Amino acid sequence: MFIKMGKILHVILIILIAFLALTTFLGGIALIVNLIDMPVELLQGSPFSNYIIPGLSLSVIVGGTALVATILLIRKSKFAILASTTAGVVIMFFEFVEVMVIGSPEGIAQFLQVFYFGLGTLIVVSSLGTWFLELLDE
Repeated sequence: MFIKMGKILHVILIILIAFLALTTFLGGIALIVNLIDMPVELLQGSPFSNYIIPGLSLSVIVGGTALVATILLIRKSKFAILASTTAGVVIMFFEFVEVMVIGSPEGIAQFLQVFYFGLGTLIVVSSLGTWFLELLDE
């Protein structure tokens, strides 16, 4: 029973992490090339004068971490659970810093902050659940 649950949770984790990798990579690119109409005024008082560094951080750091985790999960590497937990924590940290820097503006930005923080939490919980089920299987 634990084996079947572990396999289902493993597939769910791959889907969640792959979604995170794809959307954060594309979202970061959209910020860099200004496809997303984010007001520069939100960055006042921050170390940024435009969205290039935040976009690069979103694409490279968050998206890259999630991409590595996706690959390791698909390959069933012994480091997959560590990588997926890390990817969840990284997006949670990114969203925390984003709220500290620009606040939580009304509308889609606020929804995305809550959504991605929740996604990161779900990834961490799923990763730990997968790890726990692997321990029970031994």
